Amino acid sequence: MKHSGIVAVAGRLLGLWVLAGAAAVASAGTLCGTVRDAQTQAPVARAGVFVRTTAGAYTGLHAATANDGSFCLNDVPAGTWDLEVRVDHYAVSWLRNVVVTDGASGVDLQVPTPSVRLGLPYPNPAQGRVWFAFELRESGPVRLVVHDLRGRLVRGWESDLAAGPHEVQWDLRAAGGARIADGVYFVRLTAGGETRERTLAVGGGR
Repeated sequence: MKHSGIVAVAGRLLGLWVLAGAAAVASAGTLCGTVRDAQTQAPVARAGVFVRTTAGAYTGLHAATANDGSFCLNDVPAGTWDLEVRVDHYAVSWLRNVVVTDGASGVDLQVPTPSVRLGLPYPNPAQGRVWFAFELRESGPVRLVVHDLRGRLVRGWESDLAAGPHEVQWDLRAAGGARIADGVYFVRLTAGGETRERTLAVGGGR
């Protein structure tokens, strides 16, 4: 009789664990949506979408938009959250009090995309040459410079460019023609009244 009582208690506990597990699974949902330019309504690719509490704490949940601006976040706990949108690692927009249920929730985000976008240098670290890709929302003067850790100008380019994507290829040589030393450099792009910066590592074969 004692053993049957233990088995019964264990069975009830197991049942509670199963119910608790089912409730935990049911309390998470999926959050999908699209990020679009607030001015042109064009989809924004490679934007970061981050889930934060209404107090601003980061939850660890994030997604990147596809080429069509879409994103999906799975296993988002049911509740009310804030969404932060980042373009090129810069916070550009917030959507407050987004309610997630235990099913699928949809949300569209409008963001003011920056006047200029600077991609990551490729390759990084660089050895023989490197490419800097950037995109301009409007035509105008552009200044692209590379500084060392001491803030000294290593190489620079200036030009009036049309709106759209652009690319600069650099052979890792300073203005005087000498190959730059291995190390860490800062790539800074200024256009449309905005500045973007990336870090470039140089090292390896010459």
